[in-house]
Amino acid sequence: MLRTPGLLALFVAKLLSTFGSWLTLLALPWFVLVTTGSPVKMSAVLAAEFLGVVTLGLPSGRVVARLGVRRTMLICDAARVPLMALIPLLHQAGWLSLPALLVVSFSLGVFTAPYVSSQRLILADLLGPTRGTDEKLLARANSLIDGATRVAALAGPALGGLLIALLGPAQVLWIDAGTYLISYLILAFFVRPPAPVVADTNRASPRASDERAATFAGLRHALRHRALRLFVLALTLVTTSVPAVFICLQVLVMDELGGDPRTLGLLTGANGAGLAIGSLVAVAGLGRMNNTALTGAAMLQCAPLWLLLVDHALAVAGGLFLVGLATPLLAATVNTRVTLRTPAPIRPHVMTAVTTTENLAAFVGYTAAGPALQLSGLRTVLAVIATLAALGAITFAMALRADDSPPALPNQRPREPRRHRRTPAIHEPATGTERNP
Repeated sequence: MLRTPGLLALFVAKLLSTFGSWLTLLALPWFVLVTTGSPVKMSAVLAAEFLGVVTLGLPSGRVVARLGVRRTMLICDAARVPLMALIPLLHQAGWLSLPALLVVSFSLGVFTAPYVSSQRLILADLLGPTRGTDEKLLARANSLIDGATRVAALAGPALGGLLIALLGPAQVLWIDAGTYLISYLILAFFVRPPAPVVADTNRASPRASDERAATFAGLRHALRHRALRLFVLALTLVTTSVPAVFICLQVLVMDELGGDPRTLGLLTGANGAGLAIGSLVAVAGLGRMNNTALTGAAMLQCAPLWLLLVDHALAVAGGLFLVGLATPLLAATVNTRVTLRTPAPIRPHVMTAVTTTENLAAFVGYTAAGPALQLSGLRTVLAVIATLAALGAITFAMALRADDSPPALPNQRPREPRRHRRTPAIHEPATGTERNP
């Protein structure tokens, strides 16, 4: 697998861009808070990026389908270089305002959904038409690329805090712009998947109605396929609950664990260490794991969240480490099953639908945690988080049991319902074509 041309280059590009994103995740809120003194404005800038992801997530599937995954990634990286550099540039010129920050943050989010979807889909192209349908091999490749995110999650926060202290938040944003540029160059010169050969007899320009229907083709396919529907539901439950943990951690440290910021660093680092080690485990062993082992991993992700109710820093750190350990296994499994259970012509639409759903769930988790903490208290919110994660693990296990469908062939197109006389630009699967109605 590691000898696959372009795979290690893709790993490096992912590592650099995700590291830069972690720098921004620390530097941008701090920059807004320092320059405006308003936590509300800080939250608004962060929410604007999520809004960009969610608002244009589904339509971006049409962009990926038209341009192809590699070209989409190049465009997204190229666009985010000047967007990220615009913030410190306007600040130095004295022209930076809150509306400008909101526009830039929203625009960065617009390019996130198509980039993430393309990054997940390009793996099957890199492996080739035969190896790209090997579920075990594709799962290991997904684990490798996902591992770049986990390593960056371990190193990014620690180095980000140091760089902010040494250089200032505005200068750190220049570094993030540079990582996007380097990622673009790596993709342009070293990531060149073989062109897929897709039989397509319909070269006519698609009608506007077909384009609009294609926007929701991926979502409909995921909802009609029983296993994918359950996988997406499990992903929604987990990504709603787990991100909220990190909102609660600050309150937990401040109110019950002594108020020492080093304790917060210990807890965040424990989760990052679990994510990094879990990625190594996934790369080495995911291809040999059966459904029973994957179900155990799902339980390992949710059960330790109850340790957060224990009033002891080491118990909380242990729980977060175990949650991180299991997360890469589940993430790579979902990405692999979604790719292989979807016919190639509509994979961009399905993956962007999944990415949009994932980001919307995380947005809900982030925004709901604060008010819930004020209304119900820390213990109640942590218990709700653990319960939602447990429901997600149960749903994931149900999805594994329901997933007895063979992988879709690389060039297979969904069967068109008989009632349609015309041939749309992008076909949708009829309900009867699925083995699991």
